[in-house]
Amino acid sequence: MDTKEETGIVHDEEGGSFSCQINGLECRAEYEMAGDDVIDIFRTFVDPSLRGRGIAEKLMRRVLEYAKDRNLKIRPSCSYAVTFFRRNPQHSDMVAAGTDLANDGSCRLPSEAAGYN
Repeated sequence: MDTKEETGIVHDEEGGSFSCQINGLECRAEYEMAGDDVIDIFRTFVDPSLRGRGIAEKLMRRVLEYAKDRNLKIRPSCSYAVTFFRRNPQHSDMVAAGTDLANDGSCRLPSEAAGYN
């Protein structure tokens, strides 16, 4: 497990998530690998009582750091990940080819759980 102590964000590579605990509530950015070089952010979640504090952005910035360190591209599938890249066009070089940022995205279950093998 990879951790970043300064942000409190923990990376669970095996489980495909970046998460942090705030006031006993878990906040997450979940992903799965799409091939060898694309990380698909398919769901982010911040409890409604914690929203508006920049937590999802911090999670996405940690995902961005992870992807940069490993020369990965990012496919933002969930609505927040799409919004993050719209708001931060300086990171457009990290977006996987063929990604449509005009599409609002939608959160989903991992492919295996949804039966998309």
